[in-house]
Amino acid sequence: MKSKSARNPVAWLTVALCLVSLLPARAGAWGREGHRVIARIAVNHLTAKAKDAIGKLLQADPDDREMCSQQVSLVEKMACVSTWADVVRRDLQFACTAPLHFVNIPIYAPPPQRHYDARRDCANGDCVVGGIERYRGALSDTKKRDAERALALKFIVHFIGDLHQPLHTAKDHDLDAGNKENHNRFRDNGDRGANLKFVTWLGDPANEFGCWNLHAVWDDGIINQMHADEVSLANALDGALDPQKIAGLQKGTVVDWVNEAFGLAISNAYHLPNRRENDKVCEVLSGDKRDCDMYSRQTCGINEVHYRYHLGKDYFSQNIEAVKTQLTSAGVRLAGFLNDIFDPTR
Repeated sequence: MKSKSARNPVAWLTVALCLVSLLPARAGAWGREGHRVIARIAVNHLTAKAKDAIGKLLQADPDDREMCSQQVSLVEKMACVSTWADVVRRDLQFACTAPLHFVNIPIYAPPPQRHYDARRDCANGDCVVGGIERYRGALSDTKKRDAERALALKFIVHFIGDLHQPLHTAKDHDLDAGNKENHNRFRDNGDRGANLKFVTWLGDPANEFGCWNLHAVWDDGIINQMHADEVSLANALDGALDPQKIAGLQKGTVVDWVNEAFGLAISNAYHLPNRRENDKVCEVLSGDKRDCDMYSRQTCGINEVHYRYHLGKDYFSQNIEAVKTQLTSAGVRLAGFLNDIFDPTR
């Protein structure tokens, strides 16, 4: 008699692939629009054989909560499923996949050590590099059922996007961890990929999800300022490529791509103006997450207190090209990664 997990592909993934400890989740890379742009670019570079195989797997998706299978074209299906991994990590059965969205490489390490180190940065494979390798194995195993491989495919589509967001590869010290009001519950994770570096973005202290932080600026803020819908942005980025450029981008390994993104975290994302010592903001750990008024009391109660950076048009201008490059690279590399699995003799 088969076990319950053998009959249920969702349970199978939870048991077989969620062998990670529960760590604090960070914001999802690129936001919905960025991931969808990456998926659209990727479809343009898939071989016919890979497209056919991927289309069949997505029809067998056992967790099609956004009804992506009903989309007519493969490009729309891929764009639809590209954000699934962020949605399900809030579910108990997939919560243990949260650490697989990022890797914490310390930007403050001595220069010779500023690169991905599996022992230091990905113990037990509990990071985006390890996650991609696990799901690559599941997706490549044709003996597994299509339903199981469909879930693995969706994780790979998302995680390859994640690793190209520079702040999903890096951490800095939490410079405000010593404030007496802070709980320090995330001290071991530093600033959590700049989630604890609070900012105003082009004059705004908050977006629809809460206080602006540096991580969110790279997830959504810079892309939103491009003022293009996802289809137009994907087409513009893809249209700027030539065959030689595509071949160059697809070279290297997942670790190479992580180190490349980490370099941008140091040179671009964390290149910040001085923070204002008289301008504080509370990170609300419960209650209204949109309360981002300047802090003026003696204590913050249940809140953590952080100094705030002010990012304006100069920061946008300095980083827009890096964001475009990373979106484009992620799409082209995702296609190459999937072609290697589904059409290795091409």
